[in-house]
Amino acid sequence: MNKIMIRAIGVLVFAAAWVFADWSTAFLHSTAQVKTYQGISYVSGGFGPDEGKSARAMSDTDNLQLRFALQNGNYLGGAHVLIQDDKGKRILEAISDGPLFFTKLPAGNYTVAATALGKTVKRTAHLSSKGQVQLNFTWKIDDEEIATG
Repeated sequence: MNKIMIRAIGVLVFAAAWVFADWSTAFLHSTAQVKTYQGISYVSGGFGPDEGKSARAMSDTDNLQLRFALQNGNYLGGAHVLIQDDKGKRILEAISDGPLFFTKLPAGNYTVAATALGKTVKRTAHLSSKGQVQLNFTWKIDDEEIATG
């Protein structure tokens, strides 16, 4: 009987190790991923310290950084991002996976529109071949929205 119990416990420990290995692999791969829109690559994410570090590390050569937050300082993910050139041509459109969004665009002037909570905030950016432009987008939550949300 003891041999059966030991074998059963061994099987359970072995199965648990496989489950943990799958879970830890999924956790490790939850870092930000490079995506593309019509040949333009971008990285978004930044929830949690590991994902934030991952997104920043992958964006070393990017020349545009967007940050999304509520006016109270809380980070905001899920913003719809639309970047247009100075002629109105759609250059990039995506949903941000977190409060950070990085991309590299050709030097020029751009309009960046970010939509969250049903409100669109627009910023303009002049990108050069060197350096990184940072645009911050913040949304105010009305007291009424908090009460009904």
